Amino acid sequence: MKRALAIFGNTALIFAAVTCSMGAVISAFWFTVDMTTLLLFWAATALSVSLLASFWRLKGILVLLAPVLALVLLRQQEIIEGAKWVLFFITHEFGKWLYVTVLYPGAEATPYAQTFFFATAGLVLSLLLAAAICLRRSTLLTVLFTAPIVFLSFVVVFNKSDTIYLVGLVGVYFTMLFSSALFPDDYHRRAVAIFPSLAVVLLLMGLTYMFAPPQDYSRDSFVRNLDYQIRNYAARTGIARVKTGHGWPTVYENIWRFETYNVGISAAGTREIMNESLLEITADGAGTYYLRAFAMLHFNGRSWTVNEGDIRLREDAYARMIPAYIAILNSELMGDSSSRRTFMTIEKTGDATTRIDYLPYYSFPANEISGMSGPGYVDFFYVKGNLLDLYSNLPQSITAEIDLSAYSRLVHSKDTYLQIEDSTADGLQQIAIAAGIDPSAGRASVADQVSIFFSTFGQYSLTPLIVPDDEDFALYFLRVSRQGYCIHYATAATLMLRALDVPARFTSGFVVPVGQSEVGQTVVVTDGNAHSWVEVFYEGIGWLPLEVTPPGDGVGFADGRPGIQIGGGPDSNEDVQTGIEPDPDYDPYGQGAEWDSGEAEPEQGGIRTNHTWLIVGAFAAACLVALIARRIIILVRRKTRFAMEDANASVIFAWRYLSRLARLKTWQTVWHEIEDLANKARFSQHRLSEKERASVVDYTREFAANIYHDRNTIRRFWVKFILGL
Repeated sequence: MKRALAIFGNTALIFAAVTCSMGAVISAFWFTVDMTTLLLFWAATALSVSLLASFWRLKGILVLLAPVLALVLLRQQEIIEGAKWVLFFITHEFGKWLYVTVLYPGAEATPYAQTFFFATAGLVLSLLLAAAICLRRSTLLTVLFTAPIVFLSFVVVFNKSDTIYLVGLVGVYFTMLFSSALFPDDYHRRAVAIFPSLAVVLLLMGLTYMFAPPQDYSRDSFVRNLDYQIRNYAARTGIARVKTGHGWPTVYENIWRFETYNVGISAAGTREIMNESLLEITADGAGTYYLRAFAMLHFNGRSWTVNEGDIRLREDAYARMIPAYIAILNSELMGDSSSRRTFMTIEKTGDATTRIDYLPYYSFPANEISGMSGPGYVDFFYVKGNLLDLYSNLPQSITAEIDLSAYSRLVHSKDTYLQIEDSTADGLQQIAIAAGIDPSAGRASVADQVSIFFSTFGQYSLTPLIVPDDEDFALYFLRVSRQGYCIHYATAATLMLRALDVPARFTSGFVVPVGQSEVGQTVVVTDGNAHSWVEVFYEGIGWLPLEVTPPGDGVGFADGRPGIQIGGGPDSNEDVQTGIEPDPDYDPYGQGAEWDSGEAEPEQGGIRTNHTWLIVGAFAAACLVALIARRIIILVRRKTRFAMEDANASVIFAWRYLSRLARLKTWQTVWHEIEDLANKARFSQHRLSEKERASVVDYTREFAANIYHDRNTIRRFWVKFILGL
């Protein structure tokens, strides 16, 4: 019975370790494999190596080498094909930012071949883990065989691995630690102890879940911070191909301002959030507000270079006023409750950006705004639903009075809001068509499809790579790096829309959530709320916002992502069909939260930080509890075994413990007397006396005390809590 339990426990540990290690790689690099087949194969492999190791130890594990070689020979072509593809893909990913030789360029592999390769790799890993788990019961060896694989998958790769694999592997490590604590000197009984150990591990993980639930986990706060340090080191030492760049917006001499004349997109690197107060607002309704600052016109492949506010300012202001005019007509003329009037005050505090007024959607030109001085009073209209629908509901006699024809000709010029390099346009058109975007659909439909594409594309990251000087920004972002934050997404989306003959512009400002309890109260807007998005031009209506950036880890809009017709207003809870992002330059906009930054709402900035420390503290506490509990279990078991009725069994236990201690200290003269008593207890029929038992136990305790005494605090902690001696 014990052997059966041991085999089952070993099988579970090997299967879990292999699945979590290989699964982390597969999910990080998006390999197309048949996961069901792999799980079944790994389970059969784990059971086989566990059975063979249980009956024949190392010889049993070596027996499996024959079927491994047979599998390689029979499926040699598929395995080699899959191996070449995996090596190519991994080195290609690392080659994006490191001087890594890309192996087997041009390699291709079917999902079938990839599955065969990972099946074989899992089989080899199972053999190694069988030696570590079944033969040595060594947690350290298990970590050495699996941790590097997971480290490469979770840290130095931008794609996010499935966290369940990391959690599962940590569970394997803790289970082995506890089982070795229960029976430190009996390999067979350690395997049986896997089950109570697993119960303890699940309890600890449950407590961690209670104190730090998954919704508070932030990869940017932990893994990405380590990843950022590694990349910075690589850049400083010349190992990296690209530099880390600068953050956005750029802060000079601790003065925060938007760059409204040259937004350097390609050089934008890690964005650091300082949570400095820049604005203070009050609103008479709850919602998520986009405060529009400015928009940019020309993109030269590296930067947005012309502030559109300097181009036909009067006509542009009229085009941005029309949506508010439509909203007020529906509210007052049509009696439509989906648009209503609301109010906001906006006061600059730490923001030093000049010639910029921050206004929410949808507002009239703000003559009352006081600019750089006191608070500005804003009268605007909140639109619940689609403003395009509101426009279509107006009588034709009213819509006919809206004349944007002259401005529309300017907007559709290849020198203004359709400006894009031919090579960039060709590449973006190909990507759009491959993504299923229909260029012949109506403007609203194209904008909606582009928003959906970008909101689910790539990896949102505050620590992106900068684009090499010889690369096209949009094409490099979409084909190579596939990671960035709001300015990356808004730039690429703006250019894709232009490539599809849709006038669009890069827009920046702030996204600010206002909770129900904050209505009428002062809400602080920080640099964490800075954001960039897209504006799309519609005939007869003007400019409407479009959100395209996916939310950061654990971050989303407080009231749902706004659609293309949603103005920042109270009770905004529309489901997003398109996107919006803030961009530094121009007039009002409204609706958003610390989306781009990956932070929580500004008033909750401290809470987000506390969550981070809470997660760290919960994990540290779980580790500490595990080590202390393991130490207590070891001491209780040791004391019990020293005092067993069977003196021979006590001496054998003490001898095994003493043998482990001896690895840390040189032998002593009296050691041979203890060895003789141990051999007598183990191999003869003689029953040892209490005096003989006491001499062995006392010597063992004295030997352990000397070892502890000869070591400093750190080494003593290692011996007691890690080695379990």
